[in-house]
Amino acid sequence: MGQDQRSLTIRFEGDSGDGIISMGKLYARTMARVGYHVYTFSTFLAVVRGGQVTFQARVSNQPLLSQGNEPEILVALNRQAVKDNAPKVPPGAVVIHPPFGAPCEEIPSHARALEIDFKEIAEAEAGTARSKNIAAVGTLLGLLQVDIEPAENAVEEIFKGKGEDIIAANRNALRAGFEEGVRHSVLCESFRFAPEEHVARMLLSGNEAVALGALTAGVRFFAGYPITPASEIMEWLAAQLPKVGGLMIQAEDEIASLAMCLGASYGGVKSMTATSGPGLSLMIELLGLAGMAELPVVVVDVQRAGPSTGMPTKEAQGDLLLATYGSHGEIPRVVLAPQTVKDCFSQTIRAVNIAHQFQIPVIMLSSQSLSHRMQTIDPPSFESLEVFEEKFWDPTSDPSPFRRYIDTPDGMPTPRSIPGIPNGMYRCGGLEHNEFGNPDFDPAVRRRMVARRLKRMQAIAKAFRGKTFRYDSAQNTSLGLMSWGATAPVALETIQDLEKENIVCRALLPHVLWPLPENAIRGFLASGIKTLFIPELNATAQFAEMLKAHFTKELLENEIEVVSITKDDGLPFSPAEIREGIMNHLKEH
Repeated sequence: MGQDQRSLTIRFEGDSGDGIISMGKLYARTMARVGYHVYTFSTFLAVVRGGQVTFQARVSNQPLLSQGNEPEILVALNRQAVKDNAPKVPPGAVVIHPPFGAPCEEIPSHARALEIDFKEIAEAEAGTARSKNIAAVGTLLGLLQVDIEPAENAVEEIFKGKGEDIIAANRNALRAGFEEGVRHSVLCESFRFAPEEHVARMLLSGNEAVALGALTAGVRFFAGYPITPASEIMEWLAAQLPKVGGLMIQAEDEIASLAMCLGASYGGVKSMTATSGPGLSLMIELLGLAGMAELPVVVVDVQRAGPSTGMPTKEAQGDLLLATYGSHGEIPRVVLAPQTVKDCFSQTIRAVNIAHQFQIPVIMLSSQSLSHRMQTIDPPSFESLEVFEEKFWDPTSDPSPFRRYIDTPDGMPTPRSIPGIPNGMYRCGGLEHNEFGNPDFDPAVRRRMVARRLKRMQAIAKAFRGKTFRYDSAQNTSLGLMSWGATAPVALETIQDLEKENIVCRALLPHVLWPLPENAIRGFLASGIKTLFIPELNATAQFAEMLKAHFTKELLENEIEVVSITKDDGLPFSPAEIREGIMNHLKEH
């Protein structure tokens, strides 16, 4: 096995209903168990049948930052998949497809074609054409000469509960496909490389990692309404919360979901909801209530392409300004954005901790590609995780009437009272109030309460100092890059690849988007950069505009040009696309 091939990108594509996603997940699970690092991407239409489905899986002997570019191996189950993808494959690529009755002229001369009838294999070995996707995975494993046993075990797990006949049939299709692949394995000899020394890793999707993070952080109440692409968070917690004494409720809509979470929070229970852009839009008024009443809650927004219904199954980063500024009036809030599946776990814990430490709503911005991405991560050390446990008001510490909203010099909230604590009753609602929670519209009280709430943002900003990821090179450079969410690691891989061409670029990749990490950003802008690239998946450069609005002085003083690299087509950035945006600007200047 050659060691010069660092990673291998494979794309499965076919018709909706052909089992493309199942095929990709089986391959990813197998490669992870063999010892490879895995990073996947999937995209599909919001229909039960019809239209193309794509699943891309990249494997490596090193941790991965992106789904890669065009595939070295294309597994196309229909003619449309060949037409759409084959012309773009790199030199030496292999295009695997079933017989179409006519030559595939779309396959370029620099690629190699392999015709295999997966349907025939499935019908012969499993007795049904429906197992053609399993046969295709077997063929791929045979081409790459990967141990088939982990795949056989995975097939047994997938079809467990459907009877031994179904398991045996699919295992037979897998083995027959594997044998067919072995016969043609010379085609993929250059793609083989040994995995890293085998260690136990978890293969999780972003949504699964969010749910696991919530459970670990102590969330014991979840209310939600099904919405693509966030529903898997609710489904996972529906199965797991009862095991730890928690409760999941499927509400009648997103408004009721957040209202229920605020009720649970008022009762002292850590609560969370998950939605997408349309649901977050409906929740805005209740976010204001959470800020006014100072009720901790976490809202996960798995962004998708909007506006309105938009493209429910497609990628976008268009909710940043809504999450940051959405509310009538002004409230303290924190906006976080995980960048990887591992981040989905750790940033969810962080979100719950922040919400309860500062008694505020926290919005976490995931996105479609990150939510459905499967990625290998090292198992977390649960014993070393920091989980904030809120201390409630002790009535023995102060016999005077409970003052829920008393001001503090540092802006930190005082301990809450929850129902059942003697003498801890107070009014909790959306009206402006005095320190006891009683409605009060006096101008002096209003000024004091507004200042009290917003002063908390200073304490929050102070708590975040020194925790922003920055990528520096030993060489001086005038190029800088900032990005966020699922785009950030793709951008990081891009500039690391550019370094091999002696194009050096610094990067600042914040997880906290509000409040903006001012000290880290000011230091970055003062590091000598003159051109700042900001790739993001929206049409109006939302993050770039936020930075220009808040750091106008620093950008002007340091003579920094902000270059937005944007797209809004429903697909995540590839490293090649970000590289193209950077290189086009450098050529013009």
